[in-house]
Amino acid sequence: MSFIECFRLKFRNKIYIPLTCKRRGKKLNDKNFTIISNNCWGGTVYEAHNLPKESPTVGLFFMAKDYIEFLSDLKGYIEGKLTFIQPEDSRWKDYEEVGGDKRFGTYPIGLLSNGKNTVEIFFLHYDNEKEAYDKWTRRISRINWKRILVKFNDQNGCTERELKQFNDLPYVNKIFFTCNDWLNFPNKNGIYIKQFPKSKTIRASYEPFGKNNKVNITKILNSL
Repeated sequence: MSFIECFRLKFRNKIYIPLTCKRRGKKLNDKNFTIISNNCWGGTVYEAHNLPKESPTVGLFFMAKDYIEFLSDLKGYIEGKLTFIQPEDSRWKDYEEVGGDKRFGTYPIGLLSNGKNTVEIFFLHYDNEKEAYDKWTRRISRINWKRILVKFNDQNGCTERELKQFNDLPYVNKIFFTCNDWLNFPNKNGIYIKQFPKSKTIRASYEPFGKNNKVNITKILNSL
């Protein structure tokens, strides 16, 4: 993580969000909603609106291929069995986004089954397997299946194939963040975001969590 990105995240998480979350939260018409996200963005949105986390997909990330598989049978995976594996047993350990990160091996890695297939969950911001399991299980019970926002971005091995699959998924409310040009760019729910300095994928600090000149997340939440 670059110095600039580290600074932006610290400013966002430690200063800006704590100062603005209550005001932002008051703009919500209904505070009972669930965000399904491929990375930590969902947790940031809840914090930015001064809300408890009503989703199991916070403080963690999926590789893009696994995330699309997860979304393809969301209820099946949510109701499925969560176990844990060792870092050396991860199918993604040789990928830069996983094994190339110095934090790899310091956090739990979950293996979630829907009875047919499995996906790996990287519990990046959890200290141990028990914490990851307990919070996953507790937050599953909070899911509001009637008001769900599904979010994806260009991180963690996303290719044109995963983006096309995401576009084809039958979710009414979904959004995609990117800093790249795509052949299958979703005009309806795709948000293109410029970054400085440029990078191959969108950085976490650039993903909108409230209202900016690109998108109004609070308004989207009110429309669920």
